[in-house]
Amino acid sequence: RRGSRPRAPAPMGLLAVVRKVVTAPMRLIERVRGHGSAGAGVAEPGRWLLVGLGNPGSRFQGTRHNAGFDVLDILARTEGISWTDAARHRAKVGVGKIAGVPVLLAKPQTYMNLSGESVRSLCRWYKIPNSNLLVVYDDLDTAVGAIKLKGKGGHGGHNGIRNIIDEVCGDKVFARVKFGIGRPKPGVEVYDHVLTKFGDDEATELESKGTWDKACDAVRGVLVNGLDKAMSAVNTEHKVPKPQKEPKQPKVPSKEPKESKVPSKESPAAAANEGDAPAVTVDANVRDGANKVEMDSTPL
Repeated sequence: RRGSRPRAPAPMGLLAVVRKVVTAPMRLIERVRGHGSAGAGVAEPGRWLLVGLGNPGSRFQGTRHNAGFDVLDILARTEGISWTDAARHRAKVGVGKIAGVPVLLAKPQTYMNLSGESVRSLCRWYKIPNSNLLVVYDDLDTAVGAIKLKGKGGHGGHNGIRNIIDEVCGDKVFARVKFGIGRPKPGVEVYDHVLTKFGDDEATELESKGTWDKACDAVRGVLVNGLDKAMSAVNTEHKVPKPQKEPKQPKVPSKEPKESKVPSKESPAAAANEGDAPAVTVDANVRDGANKVEMDSTPL
């Protein structure tokens, strides 16, 4: 009736209380995995989505194309973050904090070419903006043992990055950690190069340079210091110096004497130039036995 107070909710029965307590752990697990309505739309301020690219299955484990997976595995292990399956997002995920920053780690299980579909699902579900997305992946154009940070740009022929641009970041603006795998040797196809493991020499170089740990530090640098400062530190360290140009040799003067441009005194021009005196023409006419000399002072 109008004006009447709403009825108080009926007290929860004992069975309902028991059911709620017993199922609480399962609901928490489902929330982490991304199942059920409890996990939908949950946004934690400042949370980053850290994505490592690769292909699922033992066949691709340890290959160059799975460098993104390997970096995130090392990062998760050192930060004490465990992996769980998130079937809804077709990914393995891990929730935790790195340097006090909340993070969601993800390894898409869609195979490389469809990585963007998994990333899109995670971004929408956890309401993570593109400005808080960081992707770790292998890069052919970066030398083995080198790490590069990038904040925008095209896919560079990488199908995983291509799909993320198509599905999530049409403006091509998101943070990336590029793990160098180098170009294939002559006669080796790119497909075979990326889907094989690092050679013994390459593996030794990666370990000696601490490249795996440096890739993890690059991720931490972005979280703590921001992308611009992290880029300055990482890219400067791994910058390949440009070859110095050879100094120009000074010109040696020729020992052969140059031809004199001074005209000969015998030439009319030389005579005219000496003292700038006018030329004199003498005309001698003999008339009736008398000598007559006429001086013509007409200048040349």
